[in-house]
Amino acid sequence: MIDQFDKKDAYCPMLGHVLPFHYCRTMNEGLPCRRILDCWFRRMPIREFIEENYSEEDRQRIFQPPKPKMVSLAEIVANAQKQTGKGGDEK
Repeated sequence: MIDQFDKKDAYCPMLGHVLPFHYCRTMNEGLPCRRILDCWFRRMPIREFIEENYSEEDRQRIFQPPKPKMVSLAEIVANAQKQTGKGGDEK
């Protein structure tokens, strides 16, 4: 059952406060945070949980390294421009 641990809490070193497992399990576009193993290994059988509840493809997506900051920022700017209708071609 994928939601069996959702009410457990743990400190999140990335955000700096306590969060429920549900957040950690779903924060990455519906997939777990890439640091979920580090944060939860003392509290529950997290490796087994991931293996039982996520496909190999999902696990690869979960644990892939983050994009460089400049790439992420460029994507955010491009998405914002698309949403506001400014394609960047105007002078």
